[in-house]
Amino acid sequence: MKTNINNIYFEINNNDGAKMHRVIFSIGRFSLHTWGLMVAIGFGVGLWYSVRRARKIGYPESRIFDLAFIIMVSAIVCSRLWYVLTHISEFSGNWLDVINPFQGGGFGIAGMAMVGGVVGVIISAILYCLIKKINFFEITDIIAPTFLLGMFIGRWGCFFNGCCFGRPSKMFWAMVFPPNSPAGSVFPHTPIHPTELYESFIDLAFFIILIFLEKRYKKFVGWSFWMTFFFYGIGRAFVDYWRWYEPQEIVLKYLGGNLSVHGAIALAFAIFSLIMVIFKVGTPIKNEK
Repeated sequence: MKTNINNIYFEINNNDGAKMHRVIFSIGRFSLHTWGLMVAIGFGVGLWYSVRRARKIGYPESRIFDLAFIIMVSAIVCSRLWYVLTHISEFSGNWLDVINPFQGGGFGIAGMAMVGGVVGVIISAILYCLIKKINFFEITDIIAPTFLLGMFIGRWGCFFNGCCFGRPSKMFWAMVFPPNSPAGSVFPHTPIHPTELYESFIDLAFFIILIFLEKRYKKFVGWSFWMTFFFYGIGRAFVDYWRWYEPQEIVLKYLGGNLSVHGAIALAFAIFSLIMVIFKVGTPIKNEK
């Protein structure tokens, strides 16, 4: 990666041999992609921190592991489902590609949408708690904040993959992606906003702020859950302004930017979550008198 002084932008791929490492290694038709690795690391770090938080308050670790497995499966399935629903024309006449892991000469399924995963995870968590007859807000208050931490790591996977990218930009930190990446194929040799990194650092900042505020202002069980999705929704809608989307995904254009259907739903999350915090929708803290 180098800085082009004449045009003042960062070039990720250049004639000196530097390039994006989208694939770490391949064995036959199986390839380990940086995106998948970073998402897995993000999930692992989130699980580790959730268990640490559970131990601190004496919450059964087994429940954290059980729900974590459900979260992992539902996130993958629902992220894929949401992507398919919002890119339905891409699969018209090739419906097997929705679940076919053998595409493009390799093994794996490309095309996920984070908002769909978030919705699916929340629904799955509610069902799990109803079946197990445990307090939904108690367990999600432990796990939810780590979602922001996982997103901080996972979005770096998007960056190395060249997906979830922004629109053209003249800012000095704008980046040119390789032509063989999703970003480079849409905007070849063009500096664009690295929106993957925008969202990554915003999620990290919100995670730190949330943990700080939690120690001082948490007044009911459920506060951390609602505040997590308040911060996530605000951050996602904010970054959406600079992200590139296909025309059918955009619901609003304003002040030179845009808001996608994904960003609109995330913003709805934020507004709804804030209302829940204001009205203290949750359960009382046990040690409160």
